[in-house]
Amino acid sequence: SSHTSFMLYLPLSALRERVNRNSVIPLKTAIHFPLFNVESGHPVRGLLYALLNNTFIHIPGIGSVTERELWDSGIHTWRDFLDTRSLPGRARSAQTVARPILERCSERLEDMDVRYFAENMPRRESWRMYADFRATAAFLDIETTGLSPQSSIITLVGILDTDGYHPFVYHQNLSDLREALEKYDLIVTYNGASFDLPFIEHHFGAVFRHKAHIDLRFVLGRLGLKGGLKSIENRMGVGRPSELSALNGYDAVRMWRMWARGNQGALDTLIRYNAEDVLSLPKLAEIAYRRIADSIGAPNGSLDSWTYPDTDLPYDLDVIRSLSAPRFGR
Repeated sequence: SSHTSFMLYLPLSALRERVNRNSVIPLKTAIHFPLFNVESGHPVRGLLYALLNNTFIHIPGIGSVTERELWDSGIHTWRDFLDTRSLPGRARSAQTVARPILERCSERLEDMDVRYFAENMPRRESWRMYADFRATAAFLDIETTGLSPQSSIITLVGILDTDGYHPFVYHQNLSDLREALEKYDLIVTYNGASFDLPFIEHHFGAVFRHKAHIDLRFVLGRLGLKGGLKSIENRMGVGRPSELSALNGYDAVRMWRMWARGNQGALDTLIRYNAEDVLSLPKLAEIAYRRIADSIGAPNGSLDSWTYPDTDLPYDLDVIRSLSAPRFGR
């Protein structure tokens, strides 16, 4: 069988070095762990099992019950559907309309055309794209000075991909974000449809126009997992170091203010806090993918896991203690 592994490169000096507002934390220096196949040594473009080719629910006239009937009758893939002479029950009425759609889907998947599937897949089923496009996905989370994009700035955008974790910091390298986003087909967030993506597009324009988006808030909600990201992490056993577990979004605002007053440890801690958020996203996505695929009886619901190294980015315990100290006169 094939396995995946990671290599870790961690020049901590790049993050520990004191910086001013006009300096840059070098891109791709914080964590670097490219995904590769141990046996071949080559980068992994796709995954061993992908559900998209087993999906029929985007065809008019085929719902979840009919899709399950197809799978149970041995029609697992688009090619199975196109080649068969006898479809089960409800699917027969959809055969004529389905044929050109599935032929088109096969062509578009061969070309890895994520935009086609983003536009034609029911939004509730967007999670099915995950396995096919994970290798070109950006797991994304932002920090801001407030809740309104009109009156607040983006202080930090964190992106995790198969090359590692990349922080984009205001007044440092945040202006590189637009170009950096161009290489991704899929964006994965938690609550990004309501917050992260509209916030970024307010400041950078329609940078996500041609990309697929999976918002794990809604995917996990199908499993009854609702609430904030950190509470779901705790319930799913996807944790972060105990020193960081008590921090929240308002603490991220306070850390930015502390750094603006000259506390470099506050920026280190803010970046580490953000990195922990984005590192949890693929872990939660994999859990959700497997559980939903299993619940609907999908024939290929397996997913080749990533193996994650410990995140060893620096953070400042004094900053965390300061944030946790009682505040009076608020």
